[in-house]
Amino acid sequence: MKYSWGVKEKKRRYIEVWLFFLMLFSVNFFELLPITRVIGPNGSFTFCMLTLFLCFTFNRRAWISESGRWLKPFWWLLIGVLLSFIPAYLYYGQSPVQSFFTYRRMIQIVAFPIFIAIRPSEREFRTALYAFSILYLVSALFVTFSAPDWVELGENEQLVEEGDYVHSLEGIRILSLAFIFAFSKLMREYSRKNLVWTLFLFAVLYLIQNRTSLLAVIFIAGYAVVSMKASARKLIIITVVAVTLVLMFVYTAGQWGHLYQKTVEQILNPDYNRNKALAYMFAHRQWPRMLFGDGFISANVSDVIPVLQDQGIFFSDVGLVGTWNQFGFITVGVILVMVFKAFTRKKSFLVRACAIYLLAGSLTMSYFALGESLLWLSIYLYIYYSDGLPSFAERPSRKRFTGWSARSFHPAV
Repeated sequence: MKYSWGVKEKKRRYIEVWLFFLMLFSVNFFELLPITRVIGPNGSFTFCMLTLFLCFTFNRRAWISESGRWLKPFWWLLIGVLLSFIPAYLYYGQSPVQSFFTYRRMIQIVAFPIFIAIRPSEREFRTALYAFSILYLVSALFVTFSAPDWVELGENEQLVEEGDYVHSLEGIRILSLAFIFAFSKLMREYSRKNLVWTLFLFAVLYLIQNRTSLLAVIFIAGYAVVSMKASARKLIIITVVAVTLVLMFVYTAGQWGHLYQKTVEQILNPDYNRNKALAYMFAHRQWPRMLFGDGFISANVSDVIPVLQDQGIFFSDVGLVGTWNQFGFITVGVILVMVFKAFTRKKSFLVRACAIYLLAGSLTMSYFALGESLLWLSIYLYIYYSDGLPSFAERPSRKRFTGWSARSFHPAV
């Protein structure tokens, strides 16, 4: 059955709105107390399970036709997570039933099979990401002045004394993903609109001062320049980038210097929370815990996680190491295989830029046990398999600058 243009446009809007709310639920609406008190702690779980039920009820054919290939990494991830039930039971006494309810925070991983069912396009993802980014900026500015009254800081209460409320705000990963989508669009199709969105998102990333995201952005930009074929246009782009970096350094030398000094001091400090976390997670332990992880332990069963947090040790601070420590080698292995396959297969700049971001954050942000990071991973898996398909691609605008077309940009294969 063919749909008219109006029906397709309406369906596209529904998908964009759903993606936008999926992103908001993944960050628990930025922990704004008036909202979280209404939706409760299980809002994300309810939203995802309801969507999963509706998709399975009305569009199960999309899963059946692609389940053998697209869902393979999903099943392996699920196996890795389920195997972590074993050490949780052996060493902490957490029964499989208790583990099931404790792991409900990881519900965002089902976003991947949901994407397979509804098949959102790149344009729909980008629209939802742009809307999220604007709201993120508004929320960041808002909590800067109103955090004590509106935001649940949790373990970040010490930031109150420093006036650094923004770093307690979830969503930086999704904001970075929005930049990747914008930059990919700019590389493929130059326009003032695409340029403005790219610069705007970079400015927000710089405003937040997240070192991992800024480093990943620099790697992505460097990969784009290196991958372009040699030409006068490439020389012009390199010159523009170099001049921009010099001007940024001149006018923002204080901020960059502060970030550099703070980073060096933290790396050399044995009491720095990431150093303590790495030392703890690489300590000798029994082989089931080495292979399958410790599991996600409920505070009702053991106080191991609260005790570690009191010591400044957080799994989320050490990225893939934290993921391995909780969920074992299979889970981390699946993620790394899917990342490296982006560079060994013929994939677009968008897919490879996401892979670069995952690698750049492997010791900091690439921790996959929370809603925001699991949604990020789900989007990556979906665009990996959708890359190049007509349903995911979009028709370029007629009015475009062709200087950065496929003739001048070729990802390394």
